[in-house]
Amino acid sequence: MINIDKLNKLNKLNNLVTSHFRRKHIVVLNPEENTKNENLDRNNFMIFDKTEWRMPDNLEKFVCELRENGGLNNEEKILAIFEKLCMTYVYDDNILSYIHKIDDESYELPDWYGRDIDNKWEKNREQHNRRVCYEVSRYLAKSLNELFKDNDDYNSCILWDRGLTHYFCGLICDKYSLTLDIDSFDNIKDLTRLKSGLTIQGINILEDKEGRFKTALDNFNEGRYEDAIKKVEDEIEKNNQDNQDKKSINQTENSENLDFLKNAIEILEENGIDEQGIYEYMKEIVDIHLGPQSRKKAWKEIKGDKKTATIYRRCLIVKIDDKEYIIDVDKGILRSFNEEEFEKEKPDFIPYKNLLRDWDDERYDGS
Repeated sequence: MINIDKLNKLNKLNNLVTSHFRRKHIVVLNPEENTKNENLDRNNFMIFDKTEWRMPDNLEKFVCELRENGGLNNEEKILAIFEKLCMTYVYDDNILSYIHKIDDESYELPDWYGRDIDNKWEKNREQHNRRVCYEVSRYLAKSLNELFKDNDDYNSCILWDRGLTHYFCGLICDKYSLTLDIDSFDNIKDLTRLKSGLTIQGINILEDKEGRFKTALDNFNEGRYEDAIKKVEDEIEKNNQDNQDKKSINQTENSENLDFLKNAIEILEENGIDEQGIYEYMKEIVDIHLGPQSRKKAWKEIKGDKKTATIYRRCLIVKIDDKEYIIDVDKGILRSFNEEEFEKEKPDFIPYKNLLRDWDDERYDGS
């Protein structure tokens, strides 16, 4: 039977989330809690998930060890799990190739892409570390429930923004209430930020009576960069100083803006940032350095060994000094680009607005 006290706490959490985001979310619970096939009947704002929550074996081991670690407080343990997921997984931006826009604030996605999945999908996902919000949110919610399984004060859930087709996590206890979003739409995702030494931005503190979680979060973020472009600028400057006896890293025959972007990509590659991470990082850098009017998006097709394994990745076309260049995230390079490449018999790149994948005929298998 479902714990009524827990449901009331999660309902309170959702009210706090509504006040913070100015839009109502749906509380999503682990279906394994529905032992008697109960109907939550809370105005359709509380449901059971389509898929049982599970943790990968390595994460389960990490959480079990963390639970027994007496040297960390609860806030530090929550942040440790959040960091672990960010360092382990990358965002699967192929999901965006299936998105259908309803209006300016509403979208649709097929449930089979991570939300309502089977064993075959989960097996295919084990081949790589690309994940979508549905998957990492289940990992996080299950981890938090396992971490606090002997402490009734802590209650976790998934929060579903149905209009944005997005899952993230919520946690409530007597001391504080939080949302934890590993792959937020609003900024460079924490899946990328933490790998490159940036601060956490996906955790929102809704209540914190004693400032306990704020203190832990501030301690975690101490010494990290908040702004992506500042970190890149400092690393380029450091490389310049380290190469004083050679040609400076940003002093070539190219324009200053072109060299800056090439150097930024090189630094991200050296830091081991994945393809979609490079896209998000460079999109923000271009928007700040050159302005959003200087870039547009394109898709690159990455063919799989079978049709159901083909994926698409986002790339950026940037205009610098009246010339166009493409940031090919798959190869980690910036090169000259001519839109005639779109017209090739078998083009590598597709204009962003021209791709609309069929949910049935082009169904992806997760591999």
